[in-house]
Amino acid sequence: MARRPIRIGNCSGAIGDGLDQLYRQAAGGPIDGITADYLAEFNLAWKAIEMIDNPQLGYEPGFLDQLAFKDGAAARLIVEKGIKVVHNGGALNPKGLAEKVDEFFVSLGITTCKIAWVSGDDVKPQLEDLKDKVFEHLDITETALDKNEKIISATAYVGMAGIVAALENGADIVICGRCTDASPVMGLAAWWHGWDADDYQALSGSLIAGHLIECSAYVTGGNYCGWREIENRLQVGYPIAEIAWDGTSVITKHEGTNGAVTVDTCKAQLVYEIQGPYYLNPDVIAKIDLVSLREVGKDRVQVTGASGMAPPATTKLAICLHGGYQAEISAYFVGLDIDDKVAQLRAQLMGELDPSDYSALSIEPYGSHLVINPETQAEATVKVRIFAQAATVAKLEKFKRVIFNNGMQGCCGFHMDMDWRTMVPKPFVKYFPTTIDQKLLSLAVHFIGKNSPTKVAPHGTYQNFQGQESDIVFARSGDKGGNANVGFWVRNPEAWPWLQSFLDSATFIKLMGKDWKPTYRVERFEFPNLLAVHFVTYGILQEGVSSSSILDGFAKSFGEFIRARVVDVPQKLLDDETQRRAERIKTAGWLKL
Repeated sequence: MARRPIRIGNCSGAIGDGLDQLYRQAAGGPIDGITADYLAEFNLAWKAIEMIDNPQLGYEPGFLDQLAFKDGAAARLIVEKGIKVVHNGGALNPKGLAEKVDEFFVSLGITTCKIAWVSGDDVKPQLEDLKDKVFEHLDITETALDKNEKIISATAYVGMAGIVAALENGADIVICGRCTDASPVMGLAAWWHGWDADDYQALSGSLIAGHLIECSAYVTGGNYCGWREIENRLQVGYPIAEIAWDGTSVITKHEGTNGAVTVDTCKAQLVYEIQGPYYLNPDVIAKIDLVSLREVGKDRVQVTGASGMAPPATTKLAICLHGGYQAEISAYFVGLDIDDKVAQLRAQLMGELDPSDYSALSIEPYGSHLVINPETQAEATVKVRIFAQAATVAKLEKFKRVIFNNGMQGCCGFHMDMDWRTMVPKPFVKYFPTTIDQKLLSLAVHFIGKNSPTKVAPHGTYQNFQGQESDIVFARSGDKGGNANVGFWVRNPEAWPWLQSFLDSATFIKLMGKDWKPTYRVERFEFPNLLAVHFVTYGILQEGVSSSSILDGFAKSFGEFIRARVVDVPQKLLDDETQRRAERIKTAGWLKL
């Protein structure tokens, strides 16, 4: 007999997120499990640098702060209610975090909580044994890993097998390293419903549910371009996925919490951080182009339509390399002739610097200088970011000297930040995404207080797989390594044929304007049931956020830039959307905060 749906809440979508949400999810109503996602390429890089000086660190400490919320009330509550907790906060040292969590519970007088951690994602030691293997870059063709570069860390994106094994062996808290973002949700659902490793249809649905709630408030009103339609946007409730035995789900939140769960907030998250109609995961490949969202109650959206197939033979491998050192400072120009002033600054600095000494060297203005008759100096100010990366500290010391040497010779009104600590060279990490055969991974589950780990085989029968703005358009954008992805959708089915035909790859490239470079590559696909079109722009974020010289290395604002472009829109569609937005904003009672 099928069990009732499992209710899985999320308490974090990023480093430092949701300090109070472990407690609020546990206290706010019925909940069976709580998950969290603390990792991204950039903080894995940070952790790699951190462990150079202190190998005992390398984990994300945010979970400890969440457990300690209200003097440990959060920790006491999850034990009292028997709530399972699974997350990836172990980062590069899941054992270290598990031990700290156990210490905290013991300090509260709690000795009954069974804490497990999953190992096997750290494959840096194995790379020595694979020295003859060529690791090709996941996104950039004809680019292979140079093994002469200093490798700081190498972590494979593992699936749910270790999580399920830990839960089946009685774990209350499961701490992972670099599992995929959705794996904690998938593992809880698979354990709860007793799915087999080849229940691909159900697993694909749980993958989509996990994707929808993994970024916490992003599906309840955060980072949402329709934000003014939401009545209460401060301190929003975090999401809950109710996952049924067949993998279909309902995305919701605790009753009475702020924010909203709507078809559009779910669309915003669904089209975010994907790379095509096939969502590859170590445990399943989900075909997502027929996913459908339907409102089934207030703050309740049903998710159906995903289909599943056997997972690929490989999984993603994130390699962090010592990239060198970087430094930067911000300068400012005010008022008139901004373009000419920036041009002179470039000429001054580049006249004394050798570009070949630097792997990145940029002098870029940010902000508009087109304000007519500004009423404040702030309105007339444009920031210029001066940024460099180099192999040695000495080259960056020269970079600093050249900037300061030209300061007094600068254009009228030139001034710089007074905090010069940003000019002190600091190491940065290069991100190299590739793949590794899953059969090479040695997963194991460990329990605090037990010396013998349980070995676990990755799930699945693996096969290789090859798969192939406007005023009426919504969007959500983000990063995946060095690539920016953005999903666009309309809310009126009558507008879908227009979006479908208008927003082709050529038009998208045109809308990128001067930001487009011939070295980039674009992929496009459609979600007919979502009235959505999705693009991945490869290479626009350079090698990824950990080393990118791009100001918005996460591509959070990429979609908003495209939406700000002027295009021709059918008048009737424009009128319909304008009326819809006005009515919803009025209903939400939006006031400027």
